[in-house]
Amino acid sequence: MRIVIIGGGIAAVYIANTIKKLSPDEEVLIVSEEVYAPYDRIHLCALVDKSASMEEISLPLDPTVQIALNEKILSIDKDAKRIFSEHSVFSYDKLIIATGSVPQTLFDISTLKNAAVFRNADDCRKIAEGMLNREVVIVGSGPIGLELMETLNKMQSVKHITLLGRSDSLYDKTLSPQAKKEMESVYLKEGKIKISYEDEIIDKEMENNEIKLLKTKKLEISNPFLIFGVGIKPNTDFARDTIACDKGILTNNKMQTEDKDIYAVGEAAQVKEINFIAGHVKESTLQADVAIASLLGL
Repeated sequence: MRIVIIGGGIAAVYIANTIKKLSPDEEVLIVSEEVYAPYDRIHLCALVDKSASMEEISLPLDPTVQIALNEKILSIDKDAKRIFSEHSVFSYDKLIIATGSVPQTLFDISTLKNAAVFRNADDCRKIAEGMLNREVVIVGSGPIGLELMETLNKMQSVKHITLLGRSDSLYDKTLSPQAKKEMESVYLKEGKIKISYEDEIIDKEMENNEIKLLKTKKLEISNPFLIFGVGIKPNTDFARDTIACDKGILTNNKMQTEDKDIYAVGEAAQVKEINFIAGHVKESTLQADVAIASLLGL
């Protein structure tokens, strides 16, 4: 049986390794849009401060698993059992979609030299190279923004950071005032961080694909390097024309889509019966186990 997994993250590697362990004779192919072999995104901050290399955060993968890199899947032909990228066509007997999520931004930053998201290795390289001699501005006071801010705060090359939050909370709205105060004291004690609550970008001045001046409700920031950490959404655009989707790709409790030969797991999947989308590695791994058991008839 030829099993194709779309995605290059923790879930995809876990699925591939588990299938090979349980049924070594299956042909398993990972198709990833990244140019790098699968790596652990949990350690992305180590690429920003250069405390680790790509090799050091790479994920162990069964050597018999095939990998196709730099192949962003654009569509699925479920009748012919094929998936299509810009360059290639891949056939499958069983397909598992583990494409995770994509970061959200408040406006298009694809052509901007001094704006980034924080989701993959290329983002980390852009941040590390682009933030030098600039005012770092992080939009989003949730886990993504705070994780990156903590790393940047420890870097001597970063002189000042402004954190913009639309609400008056840090990390989570349910955080108690005392916990918020304690977190603030940790972040602010070095003097590099400024937190602007109930604030948001309202305008910007541009020149040669660079933001020269960033205007918020409360601040004007010259020469910024802007990083969005405002949230994520399921990475499912390529599947929406052929598979039923809501926020994510709709599945049953076995992680099967409406097509019995196509499965979805993790942040790309939405379990229809309970309207659930996984947000953590443990949840994605449990879903992967369910999908594998169904797929292999265990």
